Amino acid sequence: MRALFLASILGLAASCLPAFAAEGVPAYADLLADCAASNDAACDGQQTVLAAQWPKALAGDPLSLRNFAFCLADGCFGALTVDPVKACALRIVIVAINNEPVRNEDRDNFGKDCGPLGPDEQQAAKIVARDLVRTIRRGAP
Repeated sequence: MRALFLASILGLAASCLPAFAAEGVPAYADLLADCAASNDAACDGQQTVLAAQWPKALAGDPLSLRNFAFCLADGCFGALTVDPVKACALRIVIVAINNEPVRNEDRDNFGKDCGPLGPDEQQAAKIVARDLVRTIRRGAP
C-alpha cells in the first residue's frame, strides 16, 4: 500500500515536470514570519526552537519534517508564514523518504494539508517536494 501511495504521489510529479535543480528548496529565513507584527509573545521563542530543527528536516528527520509541515499549515504562534503549498510539499516528503509503512497520522495529515489545494497548488507542492527529496538524498548543505 505504501509503495502504491508513494508511486502515485511521486509519479505524478515526475511524469510531467522538467528536471529542476534543488534551488527551489527554501532557506529557513524564507519561512519566517515577522514576530514584530505578531500578537503572540511565543513567536520569537518558537522561531528559535524551529531554527535548530530546519537542518534536521533537510537531513530527513521525520519528526522535524512533521513539525515544519504543521507550522507551515498553522503558523505556530506566528513564527512561520502560513504556506499551504509548502506544508503539503513536506507531507509528500515525509512519505517519500520514510522507510517505514505510512502511518495513519501521516496519511491523514497529507489529506488535510494537500486535499484542499487546487491542481496548480498541488503541482507546485510536488515540485517543492521533489527538490526537497533530492536535497535530503544528496545530503543537506
